[in-house]
Amino acid sequence: MDAMVLAAMAKWPTAPAVFGWLRLDARGQWWIKDQRLQHEAMVDYFNRNYSRDGLGRCYVQNGPQKVYVQLDAAPLVARRTPSGWDTLPCDDNVPARSAWMTPQGMLLLEIGGELAVVDDRDLPRILEEALPDWDGDVAALPAALALGGATLPLAVADLPALWQRYGIIAAPRA
Repeated sequence: MDAMVLAAMAKWPTAPAVFGWLRLDARGQWWIKDQRLQHEAMVDYFNRNYSRDGLGRCYVQNGPQKVYVQLDAAPLVARRTPSGWDTLPCDDNVPARSAWMTPQGMLLLEIGGELAVVDDRDLPRILEEALPDWDGDVAALPAALALGGATLPLAVADLPALWQRYGIIAAPRA
């Protein structure tokens, strides 16, 4: 977390939290109310000061105030790179351990113990590499996903079940 954020937290420890303003979409883009945040310095600030509390609610620490984040899919968004996975909003470059496909066709991974949705722009290329013979029927998914020399266990699960498994509150409320 930024030093100025930590100093503000110490100075005003009882600042009230904010709910219902900030959203992280399934491509790792920040939204304030209904407008996508495009200011690069603010996006970087949000990414650096993003975390999850002990109750499973994601937030951005904005000075002394926690601004809770509504998640469209997962706390992290995974993008495929030649060396593995980059995750947004915080890049840990940690290998994936398992994979899930939702009945709606969303691919999610466990990366560093956290749930990450695969950016839909990468999905066709990933599926072509990992499941070249798959016909798109979720009921006929193989038991593993083979990507870049790694084999990940693959299962079908709906998003609410994955949120529960990982202790995620996707729509925090006051």
